[in-house]
Amino acid sequence: MERGPLLEILNNMIGTQKGLSIMFYGKDSELEVSDVEFVEQLTSTQGIHLKTKSNNIWIDSSHVSAVWQVRDNI
Repeated sequence: MERGPLLEILNNMIGTQKGLSIMFYGKDSELEVSDVEFVEQLTSTQGIHLKTKSNNIWIDSSHVSAVWQVRDNI
């Protein structure tokens, strides 16, 4: 997956209670992301750094196979 669409989704989540599930190639369960506070694209071609209330997460979006929003608690 290109990082542009994923960056847009994550940026739209900042300051909201929206949740997002992300599937990675070769994994059986998704990563649940919520409470996004900050998102930035890294200098690598597909790197993304995001900060949530409880975690710092670095993602290489070329390993993302699918994303979907699972809830919107607003």
